[in-house]
Amino acid sequence: MAMTDDPLWRLLWQVVDTLDYLQTLAKLGIVDAVAGPEPETPADQQRKCDRERIERAFPEIDCKGSGALLSHRADRVPIED
Repeated sequence: MAMTDDPLWRLLWQVVDTLDYLQTLAKLGIVDAVAGPEPETPADQQRKCDRERIERAFPEIDCKGSGALLSHRADRVPIED
């Protein structure tokens, strides 16, 4: 039996992996705080323009709320029964 098959080793590696993930998040948070937000890309500007055009074309669609029918992510669209 290899050492990596032992449940204790798996638990140890899960703890080490979680700590490494938290350390990475902390480092990235510090970098974001020091450097500030990233500048808008041309794709961001185009997306904003497209969204504004859709909102003007279909004013009856709620695009802003948390339960919005129009969302940039498909998993946020509520499913009606």
